[in-house]
Amino acid sequence: MAFRYSDTHREEYLTDGLTVLRGLIPASLLGDLRRQADAARGIARAHAGPQVQRLQPVYAYPELDHGPFREFLALDGMREVVTRILGPDHAPSDIMGILFEPAESAWCTHWHRDWGYNVPGIDLDSFFAAACDPAMFNQLNGALYDDHSLWVVPGSHDRRDSDAERAAFPAVPPAAPALAEGMDAAERELACSAYARHMPGARPVALLAGDVAFYRSCAWHLGVYTPYARRATLHDGYYGPEDRAWQAEARRMSAEALAARGRPA
Repeated sequence: MAFRYSDTHREEYLTDGLTVLRGLIPASLLGDLRRQADAARGIARAHAGPQVQRLQPVYAYPELDHGPFREFLALDGMREVVTRILGPDHAPSDIMGILFEPAESAWCTHWHRDWGYNVPGIDLDSFFAAACDPAMFNQLNGALYDDHSLWVVPGSHDRRDSDAERAAFPAVPPAAPALAEGMDAAERELACSAYARHMPGARPVALLAGDVAFYRSCAWHLGVYTPYARRATLHDGYYGPEDRAWQAEARRMSAEALAARGRPA
């Protein structure tokens, strides 16, 4: 069945900071995107090795056909979701990426909130004030193959860390999971899973091929990746004028903070 927007998508987005757009990508476009993703995987691994997990932005690589990515962003269903939830002034970020499985061993990111917990020098009061605006910090994961890599904490998008979250991960940003060099494949995979589960309220987001997770990047989230699960997931954001202005100011603050520490921006 073709994707159809409903008010439930907006309600989920406002309440949980996440809604899944089931079957948004049609079969004909899915095939075109998979062919470009196969080429992009080869480019990424040639440039950065077998464990690399993204190529971004795809538009920086003339050897790729950019048309299918633009077609995805222009899908009627995608535009309706953005307009109904965020408003008509939100446009794609122009940093479309593709997320891949690692070729050799399991790996996961640390738990994080984009911008707030991964950019040096950010004023956290400003970040959490902006997070209360549902038109800010929006991004998507579009699955070209079944994908359960993304984990989120529903409802964490417009509040500060809970007492339970601070107890589980007292450092900001939280330390990454301990993946010792001598671990075998199963040990690494289970260590990543245990790290993900350690966050109170965390749950994986199950996407089937053609589904799109639309979520607030200011919420707690991470990715857990295994080499045996083929992955090619589109990754982009939709930003409005307030978003872009806030990001520009955040980059300025970060550059000043790094300069004060004697580090290049």
